Amino acid sequence: MAKGQVLRAGWKQDRYVVELDCHPVAPQVVLSVEPDGELTVSGETSGIGPGYHADVLARLAPLLDELDYVWTDPEDDVPAAMCRWLAGELAADQQIKLGAVREFVIDAPVLTMLGPRDAAWRDAVLADPQRGADAFAWWHTGPGQAARSRALLAMWHEVPWREPLDKAERELMTRVDDDLRAARKADRELELPWAEWVELLDHLGDREDEEARARAAGLTPVIGYRRHDLIVELSGGWVVQLGGGFVGAWEDDGARYWSTDGDRAIEVTTLTANEEQDSQRLLDVAPEHHPVIERMSDGARRGRAEAYIDDGVHVVHGLMASAPHVAIITCKGSAQDQAWALATWRSLRQR
Repeated sequence: MAKGQVLRAGWKQDRYVVELDCHPVAPQVVLSVEPDGELTVSGETSGIGPGYHADVLARLAPLLDELDYVWTDPEDDVPAAMCRWLAGELAADQQIKLGAVREFVIDAPVLTMLGPRDAAWRDAVLADPQRGADAFAWWHTGPGQAARSRALLAMWHEVPWREPLDKAERELMTRVDDDLRAARKADRELELPWAEWVELLDHLGDREDEEARARAAGLTPVIGYRRHDLIVELSGGWVVQLGGGFVGAWEDDGARYWSTDGDRAIEVTTLTANEEQDSQRLLDVAPEHHPVIERMSDGARRGRAEAYIDDGVHVVHGLMASAPHVAIITCKGSAQDQAWALATWRSLRQR
């Protein structure tokens, strides 16, 4: 009945437990048959919205009917309850991040699952929780809402807003395109992100949609956390600021980090010299090999950046010391990318 949504099922001591994947962004829904025969269903739906909550209940209804089960607890007014939950979260923390967003560099007091919100929005929701409905990707029930919610959440959190670099990114962007097409087919009146859809089609390069282009005319794409810079955790307590379109990985058993957006790339290694507590002396240990284009003295940080050409590639090699820690970064791109490379080097700091 679940049609492939069962992640796992089996006995856990004296309970039979089934874990269901009902939405790519939501935590799994867990069904547990207790020793006394009671069936317990638990899952977090507040991150997606009341439409998703209703969809989960609708999926379970045939199963409950088949087993002659009924709910023992009366159903709450779910939309109102979710808005009250949202207002409560906002009241508890004025810098709250709602949802599993990465650490992006955004000047906004609230980061919802559907983008940043300003202080005026926060205050309006605190005064009237129903004003927070626009923070939920799946508010209404009906045809196309599931596909629309999947597309919106992927566009806000996953799409890199550039040409795909590998098969996984292309598959992601193709799935978003497919979901948008499915949502439109299910309900022609649905509000869809037309400008962002067209940008996605441009990045894919092998898909077209005349209606989307017509509807997007004059609109500016805004959806996407990955349009903003993000803070990347490095080893040794270091962090660096990169564009949201960068993707990276660790190599050499975590000794080296690399990242690229397809046009530019960085490599970072870190080390710690526990005996040295002077950042300048620590920096001076490394001799200069290329022309120095900038030096830094900022609090405990001391840095030096050198530039050179390697096989036609413009390279900025930077060191940053914050005793007893050292970070070594290599930024590769074109000559026009030097300002970016220096800004990336300057962003290196101890957490």
